[in-house]
Amino acid sequence: MLWNIALDPDRGPLNSDTAGIPMLRGLLTIDPADGRVTCNVDYHALAHASRFVKPGARRIYSNTFGEGSIENVAFQNPDGSKVLIAHNSGSAAKTFSVADGTHSFDYTLNAGDAVTFTYSGPAQSGRTPAATKVSDPTHDFTFTSASGPVTVTYDPALLPYQNSIRTGNKLVTYSLPIGASVQTTGRALSRSKWTATASAQPDWGVAANAIDGDINTRLSLGHGPTSGDWFQIDLGNPTSFNKIVLDTGVNDSFDYVTRYQIYVSIDGVDWGSAIASGSGGIGKIAVTLPTRTAQYIRIVSTAPSGFWWAIGDIEVYGSARGTGSIAAPAVIPNGLQLRNWTSKEGEQVTVVFNGTTDSKSFKISTDGSYTYTLPSGTSAMFTTKKLSSFPSPTFSELKPERGMPRSKFTIRGSGFGDAQGLGTVYFGSSYAEIDTWSDTSISAYVPKGLPAGKVTVSVKGTSGADAGGSSFEVIDLGPALPRTGWTAKASDASQWDAPGNMLDANSDTRYSSGTGQYDGLWTQVDMGQTQTFSKIVLDVGDSVSDYARSADVYVSTDGTDWTKVTSVADGQRVHLISFPTQTVRYIKVVNTGNVARSWWSVAEFNVYN
Repeated sequence: MLWNIALDPDRGPLNSDTAGIPMLRGLLTIDPADGRVTCNVDYHALAHASRFVKPGARRIYSNTFGEGSIENVAFQNPDGSKVLIAHNSGSAAKTFSVADGTHSFDYTLNAGDAVTFTYSGPAQSGRTPAATKVSDPTHDFTFTSASGPVTVTYDPALLPYQNSIRTGNKLVTYSLPIGASVQTTGRALSRSKWTATASAQPDWGVAANAIDGDINTRLSLGHGPTSGDWFQIDLGNPTSFNKIVLDTGVNDSFDYVTRYQIYVSIDGVDWGSAIASGSGGIGKIAVTLPTRTAQYIRIVSTAPSGFWWAIGDIEVYGSARGTGSIAAPAVIPNGLQLRNWTSKEGEQVTVVFNGTTDSKSFKISTDGSYTYTLPSGTSAMFTTKKLSSFPSPTFSELKPERGMPRSKFTIRGSGFGDAQGLGTVYFGSSYAEIDTWSDTSISAYVPKGLPAGKVTVSVKGTSGADAGGSSFEVIDLGPALPRTGWTAKASDASQWDAPGNMLDANSDTRYSSGTGQYDGLWTQVDMGQTQTFSKIVLDVGDSVSDYARSADVYVSTDGTDWTKVTSVADGQRVHLISFPTQTVRYIKVVNTGNVARSWWSVAEFNVYN
C-alpha cells in the first residue's frame, strides 16, 4: 500500500515524513464529514489481481521483456480457471499474443494500461505457433515436491538482477533466494592495515567507520546513492581474497546499496572492468568473487535509491586454499533435483531444486572451495555464457561533446549489452552515473568534481570488453553573479521548501513546488537591480526526477512586461540554459511540461555572464 488502506481527503492522518507528498494516497478516501467512500486508482489496480486470483492459486507462467514492454503473469485457480494480468509499461500502444496450447488470441493494450483476462475449460497441452507478436526466450523446469509439481522459469531479462561474476573466459550468473548462502574455505582477513574512502562521507558517517569492527558505527553517504557512488578499501598490500560481506547493521536495515559492481586494482589507479555485479538486500550482503589478488577493492552503486547507503561493518575473506571460481554444479547430494538446458543463444542453464524438508548443501566449484546452501522448497539457478559469445562492443558517437559536470550526455554504438551488468562508462578514471543502458545507446551524466578541460570518455560493454571512446570537454562557466539581495517566488511552493532556498548557496536545501508538474507552473527571481547575463543554471541537487522536462525562460526590467528569450525541451537535473545576452532585473522560468508524478525542485539557481 502506498501509505495506508484508507485516508481522509487531506491524505491524513499524516506525520512529518509523509505530509503533502501526493503519491502517498490510500486505496480508499473516506470523508469524515459525511462518511462518503471513494475508490482511488490503486484500488482498481489492486483489483486486477485480488478480484480474480483466488486463495490457493499458483503462478503458472510469466514473461519479462524489459522496461517499456508488456509485463505479465498468469495464475491457475484451485477450480482450474486461469487468470492473466498484463501491463503495458511503455509509452505507446502495443499488440501482443496470448497462447495456451492450441488456442491463441491477439490484443492491443494502450500505453500505461493494464488488463485482466480470465478463462476456464480444460488445460491445453503443447505449444502453438500462433503467438507471432512476441518471442519467448524463457524456459520452464519442472520438479516434484510433496505438495505437487513445481515450475521454475528461466528468463534472461531477469539476469541483470542476479549475481554475476567473470571467471576465466566465462560469465556466470546465479540466484540467491532468501535463506540461501555461499560459503568459502577462507577466513576473515585482518583489518589492521586497512584504510577506507568513499565518494561522499559526512563528518558523522566517515568511511573508516565501516572497517572499525564496531557495528554501531557506520559509513554513510549522507544522501541516497546514485549510479556511480562508491566505497573503497585499501588492504595495505596486495592480498588474495574471494568474498566480501557488507553489513548495514540492525538499525539501518534499508540503507543498503540496491545494485552494485565490484572492481579491484593493484595500484588504485587502473580499475579495468568490473569483476562482479549483483543486487543488495536487507542486513548482510555476501558477495562471492573469483579468487583475486589486489590491494584495492571498490564497491560501486549502479542504481539510485531513496534510502541512504550505509555500511556498519565490512569483512573480506582470504582464500585459504585453491583458486577455484563459482561454477554450475555437476553433482548434487541425494534429495536435490538438477536440470540442465542450453538456450539457442548458447546460455547453459542449470537449476537445482530442494524438495526436501531440510536445507541442503552442494559444491559449486571444481576445487571444492565454494559451497552453496539451499533452503527447503527453493531453487538455485546458474547461467553460464562464454565471453567470446558476446558481440564486440563498438563506440560510434558521443553527444554532446562538451558540457559541465553532472550534465547529461548520450553514447551511441552497438554491442554494449541489453543491461549494464558489468559495463562501465569512464571519464578518465572516474565513473559516470548511468541513466539508461541498452545495446545501442547509453545515457549518463558527466561525473561531478571533474576539472575543466579535455577528458577521454571510454566504454566497457556488459561483458567487460572495451568498446573504445572519444574526447569530451568539461566546461567551466566561471564565477556566477553574486546573489546578495536577491529574492525568489513561485506559483506553487511546498510548506517545507521555500523559493528562497534556491538562492542560499546550499545544495542540501531546495525550492520545491509541493505539487506535480503542470504546464504554467513557474519560478521567478528578482536580482534587486539590472544585471547583464547570458546563461542560467538550474540545479536540482540530489533529486533524480524532480526537474522540469521542458520550460520557457522570460526576462523583464520591471517584473510586469515579460519577453521570452528561449525555450528548452530536454530538461536535466543540472541544466545549463544559454540565450542572447540580456540586461534586465527579473528572470522567470515557466514549466511547460506535465509530469504529475514529480514535483519541480531547484536546489540552486545561478546566473552567469
